[in-house]
Amino acid sequence: MGIERFKIKKLILTFFFLFIFGQNGYAGKQDMISALKGIPGVADASWAQTISLWVVMTNPNGGHNFDQMGSMICNGGVTNFAVTKGYTITFWNPYTKKPITKFRCY
Repeated sequence: MGIERFKIKKLILTFFFLFIFGQNGYAGKQDMISALKGIPGVADASWAQTISLWVVMTNPNGGHNFDQMGSMICNGGVTNFAVTKGYTITFWNPYTKKPITKFRCY
């Protein structure tokens, strides 16, 4: 049952990403940030620098697959927001104020 629940959760998350990223054509970094903030589990997102995207999670211990999430953000940014690769996505824990992990979008 746990595996089936995980598959359903993954499928729902995938459709949600496609829905959010699929609506905005080539809008740019700010629209990408707006879309990221609409994703369940994301508390905040911002470009710390041109090569550094920060994503603050609402529940850092929620069992997120950060590699999959990073890949979807990276590829969705290219496809739907014309954001070129060449940056690092850092997932942050809002309670400890420390990074959870990083995903290289290259």
